[in-house]
Amino acid sequence: MKILVVDDDPMVLEVLKHSLAHSGYDDVTVAQSAVEASQIIARANPAFECFLLDMSMPEIEGDDLCYWVRQLPQYASTPILMVTALANKRDIDRAFAAGASDYITKPIDMSDFGMRIQQIDRKNSQNAFKAPASISLLDKQDQEPDRIDFSKPVHLGEITGEVDLASLENYLLQLSRKGIEGLSAFAFTIADAAKFHFVCTTEEYLDILKSTGQIISDHLAASGFFLSYAGSGSFVGVGQNANLHHDEWEKTERSIQEALAKVAVPSSLGLPSKIQVFSGVPLRLNGKYAERSLDILYRTIVEAEDRCGDTSWAQV
Repeated sequence: MKILVVDDDPMVLEVLKHSLAHSGYDDVTVAQSAVEASQIIARANPAFECFLLDMSMPEIEGDDLCYWVRQLPQYASTPILMVTALANKRDIDRAFAAGASDYITKPIDMSDFGMRIQQIDRKNSQNAFKAPASISLLDKQDQEPDRIDFSKPVHLGEITGEVDLASLENYLLQLSRKGIEGLSAFAFTIADAAKFHFVCTTEEYLDILKSTGQIISDHLAASGFFLSYAGSGSFVGVGQNANLHHDEWEKTERSIQEALAKVAVPSSLGLPSKIQVFSGVPLRLNGKYAERSLDILYRTIVEAEDRCGDTSWAQV
């Protein structure tokens, strides 16, 4: 795995490089500033497969470098791990909003650091493997071997506040170490999403997901939110100060429904005439137990999916 480490402290660079070598990663390049890093990235061939960035650096800070890297097409999904002494929620939010995949605070727990790097390496290896297209009796799927998996998360792009699902989980895990306060989880599920996926082309289906995600983002009452597409037609997110009252959240859902009714959908036989989404009431995230936070996050998806079958708020 080809890794770039950026930190303005030479001692930290040496420690990280030594730790990576100890874990079997020798293809490591270091830079002491964002400017130096940008020049190295521009010349890199082959491309880097992982970035370790400090947040607090002179002139250009790490989250600005992270955002710049994310805009480069070849690095749209490359793992970016922030390694920093900054540990408050504002800085964690800045990092994930800029496109960070994960966040580690100094002083570094080397065993935890090694485990995170190995997880990144395994994920890279899995993403690099592309299984051959299976033989299908359906002409549409034969013609489109690269159709996205209906049940799997996808980073859609172009949606305000969007992060990929793994990054959203890492965000919650990082906050759980400090104790989560004032944060709520919520989810929206597209009714008849499976039908859209089956009948539409890949491009049409992705357009439906992107339109839905952006409209949800535009109408959220929560501030400081992150939103992810979790697969199976469901969007899940977390936000500060999300309004938990049934009546207010029902108004939010209704305004999203009204906006979605104006979105054009393909006129293929059997498709619904409009996009509809349903949500459960947001659930508050509290405490220092990361597993419980993730359980609550995914419970919101189950409640939203249940409401696709029964739209009565009395059942939530």
